[in-house]
Amino acid sequence: MTGSVHLRPASLLDLEALYAICLRTGDAGKDASGLYSDPRLMGHIYAAPYVALDGLICLVAEDAGGVAGYVAGAADTRDFERRLEAEWWPALRKSYAEPEGDRSAWTADEFRIWTIFHPTPIPDEIARRYPAHIHMNLLPRAQGKGIGSKLLDAWIEAAKALGVQAVHAGVSAVNQPGLTFWKSRGFRPVSVDRSAGSRGTVWCGRDL
Repeated sequence: MTGSVHLRPASLLDLEALYAICLRTGDAGKDASGLYSDPRLMGHIYAAPYVALDGLICLVAEDAGGVAGYVAGAADTRDFERRLEAEWWPALRKSYAEPEGDRSAWTADEFRIWTIFHPTPIPDEIARRYPAHIHMNLLPRAQGKGIGSKLLDAWIEAAKALGVQAVHAGVSAVNQPGLTFWKSRGFRPVSVDRSAGSRGTVWCGRDL
């Protein structure tokens, strides 16, 4: 309990809330609602599978207004990627048409749909050294109140119980508040991937 906020394991009943939070924080920590025609695309990739697939670690922070944030991840990233390919992507690929043509003319939706058809594995150097991974997203009303730290501690406790010894988080290179959070919680920037353009991804790792 953090003030009036309760931390608990996520369930399928939280799925719509996770979709909404993922979108509200999907633009390098800011609201991405205006970027997408399909409000579920971000959640399909970064939130929903952690609740829909068994054996993953997903916790939510719930206040008087409902679910205000979540932390999610997998003890074994490579196994998670294999499970996505077998259990998650196939149904989504039947729901969307794979984008074609000039990528420079693609919408934000089309780039996300492309990811569903062509997911990018976590770099080997990261997955070998920090096999587990974690995501965290909080609505503005839950930020700056210590809730993120509580969620992180609870996730790490659950991960340790599964034998996790090292974990990584990927953070947008332009999300300075996010980078500050992870670094202040013991995550060390170990690699920067600029393949996505100027924004890029900063991979941060922590030994547990």
